[in-house]
Amino acid sequence: MKIDAVEVMEINRFRHVLTLLWIAIFVMPTVAGAMTFSEVEVTCPLGGEVFTATLARSGTKFGTFLDFRPYGPIASPTPLAKCPANGFVVYKEKFTDDELRQLTPYVESEDYQSLQEKQTNYYLAAKLQSFLKETSKQQIARTLLQATWEVESREQYLSYANEALATFKLALKEDYAKKNEWLTDQLIAGELERRLGQFAEAKKRFLMLSDREKVGSGTVHNMIQLQLQLIEAKDSEPNLITVSVK
Repeated sequence: MKIDAVEVMEINRFRHVLTLLWIAIFVMPTVAGAMTFSEVEVTCPLGGEVFTATLARSGTKFGTFLDFRPYGPIASPTPLAKCPANGFVVYKEKFTDDELRQLTPYVESEDYQSLQEKQTNYYLAAKLQSFLKETSKQQIARTLLQATWEVESREQYLSYANEALATFKLALKEDYAKKNEWLTDQLIAGELERRLGQFAEAKKRFLMLSDREKVGSGTVHNMIQLQLQLIEAKDSEPNLITVSVK
């Protein structure tokens, strides 16, 4: 009996539901405390303000969404500390004196202060990275991707995802030192296109990857095949990476 793409989608969706139910019934009660947070004293790199931030200590990943967001009782993305006085987001452990000199006028500007009142921490971090010209497009794109994981509305998701996709496209025009990073960014770009309803563009990208990578089995093959099924069904919802796709 021949099964079409839509029927395959329904079968895979049913498998997802069963997996989530199994986790909820049998696994979650035993790992409810696996995601933990702690109050940490932070000194703001700009201005020296000392404040307390709630940061993640541990978590458990059960799986991964197609945009590489971890799934399970885990902080995703990892929370970033934000200085209360000036809104500076501490997106890395150490800043050089030169970086802080460059960032100070931007953080004090009306543009940044307006942004920090309504945008998420990872989105602000991406703006700070963009202000430092030496930051690569790939780094900025991946920070914007994590910003899409923080959103609270569809409208904000669309805004962030469009900006992330545009930045990934710029990054993919540059040379990559590691092929696996190029492949990962292509998969993310295709996922963003699908989530944004750009099905023709997403299909073209995944077919290109399937032909270029010649992946006959494994996780990448499964991801590409699942993406093509989702695209065929005009599905723009979040989906988990499946163990196997037929």
